[in-house]
Amino acid sequence: MPETVNIYDLLKSGEAFLKSKNLPDAKSDAQYLLAAALKIERSRLVLIREQKAGEKESSLFWEYILRRSKREPAAYITGFCGFMGLEFKVSKDVLIPRPETELLVEDVLNMSKKNKTETVLDLCAGSGCIAVSLSKLGNFNKIYASDISFDALTLARENADFNDAKNIEFLLSDMFKSLENVKVDFIVSNPPYISEDEYNALEPELKFEPETALLAQDNGLFFYKEIALKASRHLNDKGRIFVELNANLSQEIKKIFEENNFKDIEINEDYSHLPRVLKAHL
Repeated sequence: MPETVNIYDLLKSGEAFLKSKNLPDAKSDAQYLLAAALKIERSRLVLIREQKAGEKESSLFWEYILRRSKREPAAYITGFCGFMGLEFKVSKDVLIPRPETELLVEDVLNMSKKNKTETVLDLCAGSGCIAVSLSKLGNFNKIYASDISFDALTLARENADFNDAKNIEFLLSDMFKSLENVKVDFIVSNPPYISEDEYNALEPELKFEPETALLAQDNGLFFYKEIALKASRHLNDKGRIFVELNANLSQEIKKIFEENNFKDIEINEDYSHLPRVLKAHL
């Protein structure tokens, strides 16, 4: 791309290329990737549309566009993702934070205002987006963030430092196995919940994300059963549980928690009116 091309023309050419590859959100993707290449806020693109793009920035933008055309998620391309008004580093070691998971965090924050809540366990912490958001936006004395992946925990620690979150302890654990002495007021989790059949039908972008953070045995129910069975040993009196749901399995998941003596089970919908967050207490 010539050095003298202006920002607007560069943007439109990238958008056209993504459209030619049948990407559904070509315009939005091109804007996001150009803003990242220019290291500016996306909203500023319209203000500098007639400015000339440098050769270095143009080259980086086209590198991003080519990667996106192969269906690599934009967040992995730029290395960052927004969540709860904060910025998080992401890599292929962790799931990309989703807007639906913000609803999970909001439910925890809202409930903590109604109840005296000092401690939280973020189970299957991944990038740390839940733990860090709770640290920054809530009023908790202690937050534990656990994950089976050392690489994921390393990134989660980086995100805590990046966002200046101070009160998080990171624990390497396969579910509850290394958490014998951890007892908390709330347990929150966005566990793997995709069945093998669902995984095989996923869109190409999701195949870039770590399989271990997506797939769950027992037709997607394995981790819900583990949480429902063992959470009570790690919850204080009147402790509460919050889990993100596989929307296709919401009633099966609710039954699992009922069978493990959880009470007042509520299921909240997401932006698409799908069942997304289950909350209950002992």
